[in-house]
Amino acid sequence: MSSLQDRADVAMNPIYVILGARGNTGTIVTNSLLSKGKRVRVVGRDVGRLERLVRNGAEAFTADLNDAAALTKAFTGARAAYLLLPPINSREDQERESDAIAKAVERAGLPYAVHLSSYGAQVPEGTGPVAGLHSSEQKLNAISDLNVLHLRAGLFMENNLAAIDMIRGMGMFGHALLPDLKLPMIATRDVGDYASRRLLDLDFSGKQTRELLGERDLSMREATALIGRAIGKPDLRYLQCQYD
Repeated sequence: MSSLQDRADVAMNPIYVILGARGNTGTIVTNSLLSKGKRVRVVGRDVGRLERLVRNGAEAFTADLNDAAALTKAFTGARAAYLLLPPINSREDQERESDAIAKAVERAGLPYAVHLSSYGAQVPEGTGPVAGLHSSEQKLNAISDLNVLHLRAGLFMENNLAAIDMIRGMGMFGHALLPDLKLPMIATRDVGDYASRRLLDLDFSGKQTRELLGERDLSMREATALIGRAIGKPDLRYLQCQYD
């Protein structure tokens, strides 16, 4: 009877698996699902670093993103998952991790996934790290029984926080992007909120994409001016730098 009751409880409250649960978007997705009373399994290489989420009610699972066998166990029995690749990795690492994730999703028979991709991921090459996300989308799309929603998010506004030391030490914001090229920018909280809503609703089927572009496109010069006004440095300037 206990076993039957356990299976009934699982069916009534299925588990969600979150990759990158400590990241900017993954934390929001995890906490949003937990706040709705959902069962959440957070995956990471170091369980200790997931302790805060465990205290909030999540279940920790140890796995490396290039370990298909471990990820298969993590996905087994789940209703849906939030999938992503770490943001700072080589293309080779991206391919290994997206291979492992796709294999695990297929082997575990995962029915639904929301996949964090990027604006521009529809282009197969010439887009730097975004090309790895194009490849990841294709691998997930090849899984016949998976319903997957690819979120093609714009440039994360929080990426600009990397310039803090440069602004403090040099009084300017330097980046390789063209100064007046307008780009879609979006806050990671908005991405996480949208992803969690779609995971709760599971109102997608087949292979779908959704672009998340923020309120309006901004150039780096405009973004720098906004940052400058916010921190009391209205004359803060943007300087385009070489990639190296």
